[in-house]
Amino acid sequence: MSWKGIYFILTLFWGSFFGSIFMLGPFLPLMFVNPSWYRWINNRLVATWLTLPVALLETMFGVKVIITGDAFIPGERSVIIMNHRTRMDWMFLWNCLMRYSYLRLEKICLKASLKSVPG
Repeated sequence: MSWKGIYFILTLFWGSFFGSIFMLGPFLPLMFVNPSWYRWINNRLVATWLTLPVALLETMFGVKVIITGDAFIPGERSVIIMNHRTRMDWMFLWNCLMRYSYLRLEKICLKASLKSVPG
């Protein structure tokens, strides 16, 4: 086990824990007052938080993501299908979306069979 790996996991954990409390928590009442504003603010705050794992991967581990294939066309919707070869897929997806400034527009659809999984 490497110290970089431990630091990476602890930083992600504490970042998500405190981010949920101090970034998203104050806007929870807005969910009941104006749900569309809450979603708008929440999307931007989560996109801001998702830059943390991307920055850690690039600075601590020197990860370089090379994007190939068809480019995103501004204004058009795109579908990215992932096969989840590793648990790091999400972080590489976030890296790709950050390059195109689409991190705040990400929407995730999961398989119906995952509805019954706790958590």
